Amino acid sequence: MTMPTPSDQELHAYADGQLDADRRREVERYLANHPDAAREVDAIRQQTDGLRRQHADLGRFAAPPRLDPAQIRLAQAARRRRAMALAASLVLMLGLGSVGGWQIRDAAIRANYLPMADAVQAYRMFASDAAPSMVDFRSSQPAELQAWLNRHFVQPAPLPDFNAFGFQPVGGRLMSSEYGPAAMVLYQNPAGESVLYYVRPPGGVVNFGDGKRRDGDLTAQYWKQGRYFYGVVSPSDTPAARAVQQAVAPDA
Repeated sequence: MTMPTPSDQELHAYADGQLDADRRREVERYLANHPDAAREVDAIRQQTDGLRRQHADLGRFAAPPRLDPAQIRLAQAARRRRAMALAASLVLMLGLGSVGGWQIRDAAIRANYLPMADAVQAYRMFASDAAPSMVDFRSSQPAELQAWLNRHFVQPAPLPDFNAFGFQPVGGRLMSSEYGPAAMVLYQNPAGESVLYYVRPPGGVVNFGDGKRRDGDLTAQYWKQGRYFYGVVSPSDTPAARAVQQAVAPDA
């Protein structure tokens, strides 16, 4: 009797040790005969370990369920499936010669896409008043922080200087996003307000340009330069942060 091919969800469950004993043995036999699937499981385990290490130092800050590595992978898989379904529909529209199809595509994607949502989440986790010191690389020297970014990214843009607005860098932190490695640099002023500078590679089906959006009490400004997307996240309604926002704005 031929064993059913394990689904993606079962492979993720196997990697997390969540299968029952009988099904685990079946999957192990399958992997022994399918090296490509075995390598995929190894990659899942490595990704899980990396995500757990990334958030291991949150200490007393309880991580929300959406940050569980298994949940992150399932959400990423769901987004990939939605993107594939959308791409299939676009191919159909193109085959029908629908000029308006591309406009529909853009509207459908952008209606559900929040640019730099990962940067906003990083601010809420690491730049709030409750956790101002959550940085991997502590330095107040822009040259040291630039060198740190240069070690992890290929020709990143120069680090912004917010000194004129009272914000000094306090350090940086490497991040993991669904698009690949990312990094943040945290700035603070004497009043304890924070500004977060964020760098990540492009990815997904949306290629957004310069812009900004408000997310609750925060404002995210973003742009693409060279190889990467960049963002600055700051409080929406404080005078000091508004001065930074005006300086970052494309028409400033």
